[in-house]
Order: sequence, then C-alpha cells, then structure tokens
Amino acid sequence: MLFYFTGTGNSLYAAKALADKGEAVIDMAESRNNGNFSFRVPKGEAVGFVFPVYFYSVPDVVADFCKKLRLAGESYVYAVITCGAGIGGSGGLLKEMLAKRCIKLRNVFPVVMPDNALLFYSIADAEKNRQTLLVSDKKLLRIKEQIDARKKGEIKGAAIGRIGRHVYHLCTRTSKFYADNSCVGCGLCAKNCPDNAIEMKDSKPRWVKDRCTKCTACINRCPSKAIQYGKATVKRNRYVNPVFRGSR
Repeated sequence: MLFYFTGTGNSLYAAKALADKGEAVIDMAESRNNGNFSFRVPKGEAVGFVFPVYFYSVPDVVADFCKKLRLAGESYVYAVITCGAGIGGSGGLLKEMLAKRCIKLRNVFPVVMPDNALLFYSIADAEKNRQTLLVSDKKLLRIKEQIDARKKGEIKGAAIGRIGRHVYHLCTRTSKFYADNSCVGCGLCAKNCPDNAIEMKDSKPRWVKDRCTKCTACINRCPSKAIQYGKATVKRNRYVNPVFRGSR
C-alpha cells in the first residue's frame, strides 16, 4: 500500500515506480479532503509514504493526513521523500508523526528529482530535468530492492524538521498568486489544487483561502503559464513531471 502526495508529479512518478502490480496507490490529499483515514494493509504488504520535502520538513497535506491516519495490519513501513537536493529533517519528523498513531517508520529513502520551487528561484531547463530523472530512475530501482528486502535504517532529524515546519508556515500565504492576461479560463488550477484554495470566478482563478500547501501545482501545471507569484516568476521556467504529460 502506497500513500503519496504530489504537486507537479515527482512523487507520483516515484510511487508508480515503486508499486507492485495490483498494489493500491492512494492520494493523501484526496483522502484527507474526503475524510478517508482508515486502511487495512493486505497481509505481507509493505506500507510506503511518498512525498516531497518542503523547507526540510513535511508538507501540510502529509501532516494533516498522518495526524488522523489509522492503519491495521502493517508490518514494514517506509518513506521515500523526493527533493531537489536534500530532505533535511523531514524523515525524522514523519517518524514522530506516525509514532503518535502507533505506526513505526522503519526506513527513509531520499530521491533527488527535478526542482519545482520556481516561487523562490529559477529552476532547471527541460534537458537538465530529463537527465535528473534518468538518475532518479536508477535510484528508485535500488530503493525498490531495499524495500523488498525490508531493510531498516536509522532515522534522524526531527528537530530540524520542526524548525523547517515553522519557517514553512511563514511562507504559505496565497496573496502573491494571480493570473495574468494569458489565462484562458480552463480551470485546471482549481481542479489541481489539493487545498481547494482556488475558485473560478468570471472564468478567472481567485485564491479564496489565505494560505495553501504551496505545492506549486497551480503555477507549474498551468498550460498557458498564466499564473504568477509576484513579478519574479514571469520569466522563470515551469516544471511538470512526465507522469502528468498530456493532462497537466
């Protein structure tokens, strides 16, 4: 059983690469929004959490989901955390969160994948991202072998994760988001938002919540590159993992 959260596709890409045939791959954002927190694990099956690191910590969607999660029948639990460089204290903090639900996290595996944080800086071009994914494919194969062998590891960094969560929450306001004149009113930004923070009004997106998870799905997956975050993103590249190709 695999639980994932993704904004631009990296973690879904990783989850699909790790999933066995017939294994359930469950969207944590969708489950959270629908109030589905109870799951029974098939006998002998591992349980994975796959998500991106935010500010060396855990995204709100993942934290919200884990606070109410109820698992039955689990034996080996692991996490694969996607990142642009490193995962900081996200693994240690996840371990703490799951322990409060009587779930023991056995190992954490970091995977470097293309960076999507264009809200804060320029990101790589398409060719560099393609090369990064080729490397991550090999890393995911090695991780799958370790999961199948039920390898356990030392998990540290909860204190760093808690500090990261504090900094992260200083940056979750939506006030800088807007759609420029190239917006075609397709509504994909509202559809893709895990927080339901966007509503379409007069065929234009409006951010109706003061804060969001900051997954960047709205800005990166906009087909016309119409969504901006302040002025700095106007000239910056966008990134969407191939797992969403054709669907944005």
